[in-house]
Amino acid sequence: MSYQVGLDLGSAGTTVATVGGITTNGRRQRAAAREIAGVLDDLAHRHGQPPSRVAMTHPLCWPHAHLEQLRQDLIEEGRADVLFVPAPHAAAIAFDADVLMPEHSTVAVFDFGATGCDITVLRKQGVLLLAGQPERVEVGGFHLDELVAEHVIAKIGTHSLELVRSCVEAKELLGSYPEVRIPYVAANGEMREVRLSRLEFESIIRPAVELTIDALERVVAGTCLPDAILLVGGSSRIPLVAREIAERLCVPVLRAPDGAAATGAYLEAKQLEPEPVEQPTVDVPLPRAEEPEKRIPTTPFVAAGLLVLVLGGGWFAHDAMNEPQVKMENTSAQLEPPSTAELPSLSAPGP
Repeated sequence: MSYQVGLDLGSAGTTVATVGGITTNGRRQRAAAREIAGVLDDLAHRHGQPPSRVAMTHPLCWPHAHLEQLRQDLIEEGRADVLFVPAPHAAAIAFDADVLMPEHSTVAVFDFGATGCDITVLRKQGVLLLAGQPERVEVGGFHLDELVAEHVIAKIGTHSLELVRSCVEAKELLGSYPEVRIPYVAANGEMREVRLSRLEFESIIRPAVELTIDALERVVAGTCLPDAILLVGGSSRIPLVAREIAERLCVPVLRAPDGAAATGAYLEAKQLEPEPVEQPTVDVPLPRAEEPEKRIPTTPFVAAGLLVLVLGGGWFAHDAMNEPQVKMENTSAQLEPPSTAELPSLSAPGP
């Protein structure tokens, strides 16, 4: 059975969307084309056959030469049929599939990822078209991780790789908890912990977040105020981001579900799959069962009547032989033609 695949290659992992749902695999340290080929090989091994259609997302800011090089690398890996879909379009396609955007409505995709923030406004005109000039801000989740780690290190006066990793985990947890305790090893070898509240965290990252929202305002000013703003990317889960956008633009802010871009790519791949053609069917009626020949049941009275007819017929035949011959006039009897049989009509083919 054929199946379609949507891929979203992120910095931290590769998100795969199929009819069975969404999964995220840890990104291996290899080229993008080889990463895609590896994911598709795993899917082919799991399903017993390769996918019939594949679509993958890419940043809108990628130049044409970069896409052509990736296409050539995919051909060398034996994947010449991969469809490229811009990441903001893919996220908006998944959004439109859920809410059914009205015709001529607009949505601003605010993709705050690990390496940067991409802002794009799209208008629905049969399909989703680019409206205005998109913009990218080189501020992402990795930059916010560094700000948090620098703040904590300056606060406790020590540094270690384990402490940096703990600060990254703390940043992710502060989206759901008001406070996080970060363990660390002091200079004297003693185990200690430092507290980081959400208010403190927001004050650390607020200048960087405001840079991205400033860019959003510039993009919107060049087109029109969108009907909604769609938040995409891991850093967009930070409550400060949605709150600041809603206060400054006064536009509904919606957070896209995880894997929205991969889902949109899957929908594009599915749309390219031809629909199966249904073969018309004809209902042939069953043959009519022939009625059994009716027989008169034999009873004592019927048997006696038959005996009388036989004997009487023999008696009259004996008398006829003794009587003089009588010349009979031949006349012809006109019989009615047999009735015409009608075949059962076939029912009309089904739609």
